[in-house]
Amino acid sequence: MKYTLIALLATAAPALAVTTFTENFDSDNAFWDSATRGVAATHVSTGGADGGGYITNTLDFSGNIAGQNESLSVIRGEVEAPNIASGGAFVGDWISDGVSTFSVSVRHDSTVPLTFFARFADPNNFPGAIAVNFAPVFANTWTELSFSIDADNPQFVGFEGQTFESVFDNIGDIQIGVSVPDAFAGTTTPFTFDIDSATVTVPEPSTSLLALLGLGFLARRKRA
Repeated sequence: MKYTLIALLATAAPALAVTTFTENFDSDNAFWDSATRGVAATHVSTGGADGGGYITNTLDFSGNIAGQNESLSVIRGEVEAPNIASGGAFVGDWISDGVSTFSVSVRHDSTVPLTFFARFADPNNFPGAIAVNFAPVFANTWTELSFSIDADNPQFVGFEGQTFESVFDNIGDIQIGVSVPDAFAGTTTPFTFDIDSATVTVPEPSTSLLALLGLGFLARRKRA
């Protein structure tokens, strides 16, 4: 019996189920902000990546300077009492919680493809981790960005002088932004940025594996 159970556990171990939370913005903006803290993002009820609602923000790059490799936050979800984004679903210790992936769908109406990034920070907005989606996002089409929450993920280009662990053990602020093209820096042309389907994914052992572990425990108790 002992060897049979060990064999079953070995073959079942790779099986995983997943737990996810997705903010689809179908009803409202879920207290997500525009680029500015405390300034609510605009909610649109239809036309999102999943056909339902989404949030949007319009801004220009007039405050940026060409040649300085600048970036700009366009939407943010955070802890801002009493209105906490998505009811606090994205807040907490992502390391202990086992968060494996953050993904979000984006759209813009710029005249050129744009490079998007995600910044993850604690409730005080520092320290933060910046992860870049290196593939340019083309205009006027919903595109999913996906970031593996892993210290070895090459998408992470900086931790603002801190470590992966010191950022992800207390997440309270998520920003979605773009790198500002030199040709647009300092210009007042407005562009629209849309966000939908912000998602965290947490893998967990499958039900079948947990059942087998229970059988193993019972078998050990019978032998005792």
